Amino acid sequence: MNARQPIQPSDQPPVLAVAFSTNSHRFIAGLTTGIRSFRTDNCLTTNQPELPRSGGVAVVAQHDDRYMAYVAGGRTPAGKTTEVIFWDAERDCEVQRYDFHEEVLGLRLNETWMVVILRERTIVFRYQELPPAKLPMTSPDEADAAEEIVTKGPNIVHALYPTASNDHALASLRTNTLVLPATTPGQVQLIPLEGGSKRVVRAHDSSIRALTLSSDGTALATASEQGTLFRIYSTSTLSQLHEVRRGTDKADIFDLALSPKNKWLAATSDKGTLHLFDLRPAAVLDEEGQVIGYSRPSSSSHRKSNSYATPHHHRLSAGNPPSSNSSGPNSAPTATGTAATNQGSVQEYYSLRPVPPSASSPPARVGISAIAALKASPFAPKVFKDIRSVASAAFFMGEETEAWQGGVVPRTTKAVKVRVSAPALPGTPSGRPPRGTLAFDGAFADGNEDEGARVYVIGGGLEARWEVFDVVQTEGQFGLGWALVKRGFRRFLERQFVD
Repeated sequence: MNARQPIQPSDQPPVLAVAFSTNSHRFIAGLTTGIRSFRTDNCLTTNQPELPRSGGVAVVAQHDDRYMAYVAGGRTPAGKTTEVIFWDAERDCEVQRYDFHEEVLGLRLNETWMVVILRERTIVFRYQELPPAKLPMTSPDEADAAEEIVTKGPNIVHALYPTASNDHALASLRTNTLVLPATTPGQVQLIPLEGGSKRVVRAHDSSIRALTLSSDGTALATASEQGTLFRIYSTSTLSQLHEVRRGTDKADIFDLALSPKNKWLAATSDKGTLHLFDLRPAAVLDEEGQVIGYSRPSSSSHRKSNSYATPHHHRLSAGNPPSSNSSGPNSAPTATGTAATNQGSVQEYYSLRPVPPSASSPPARVGISAIAALKASPFAPKVFKDIRSVASAAFFMGEETEAWQGGVVPRTTKAVKVRVSAPALPGTPSGRPPRGTLAFDGAFADGNEDEGARVYVIGGGLEARWEVFDVVQTEGQFGLGWALVKRGFRRFLERQFVD
């Protein structure tokens, strides 16, 4: 418990909601005093619109520097919590307003669609070009320029899709593909918005807690409310491409993100840890340890197998000691099949390494450890065979009080104590601040994801932070591996940066 109190309280408003734009080049924050938009790469403010009413905003979404949408919320909302307001930042005005007569839990935007997430149904709107007469004009000069500015807005109701109770406002929108929880817990529905049949994937046995589409819409990552296993599916064939394990204890998953080329998966949870998983095909090495190719299991094995590859092709993902946050790569292949088996994901989980050739016994007597033998057994528990994260790092969780949302807080005395609980927020039934919102930087290393990646983590609350982590290759006592290196953070409302 942190009993220290700041000498002078912060004058910055609490952040009730955060979200990345369609291409992740921007992120937007809903505050108790309105909205602010920032650049993702350097955290500089790009827009701070003056809304029609002052107050809190609890749901935000942004397509680009021009179009955004929001829903009021918090202790002192800036309007109805049932209304969605579509905003044009270029004209600095409201374009459309819809009242759904029930609480709006989430929003998604792209260049063609606006998705409104309600508790048990989701409504999709299509954009339409709006005539200038429908836009508010504040001056004659603006009226003359209106004919030159083409304004679009969500003006056509496209479809309505029922879902299971979607308290966490789960949805992912990429181009013309929408992914939502299905009506049955644990299932996900893939919806082609431009026509085609809806398809359903039975992703988990328990309710879905997090889901995301890759930037190109070809892969889908999911997590259940247990928070132990993440599964990645092909959106074209619905086959399972990967299954990776965060841990064995239950966790509340905050967010999932796939890198632009689908080679990395990032995940955050209420454990305060950012996990990174390597989804690249395992390298095939020659006798000198040089990469000569990559193993690619067939699609049929994807459907029937819970893991991405057989033990002979697993990448070592925990070559460093357990206390390290980095991992080691494949070692050179050995002369016998038994030794090759030792190079599987057992090392990944227990940080074991094959015995050096100089210290090993003759080939005819090469033995394997008890753990390796257990793993090779068909009766071994599945947890021993699961692929783990190749790197992890702590991200900022904060220690907000129950009254972090601000507003009027009842006074207490020594004789009378009043328990103050944070009211629930849309998509956050617990009322906790938004934490661990993820995005990859597609321009990092000129887009070459084999050389690493960059991950941004955004958190709200009283101590809203922007954090940046780099995925870099490191050399440890067991050879090359991967590590998550925290490059810095910024309290983005205060514009302070720490290296």
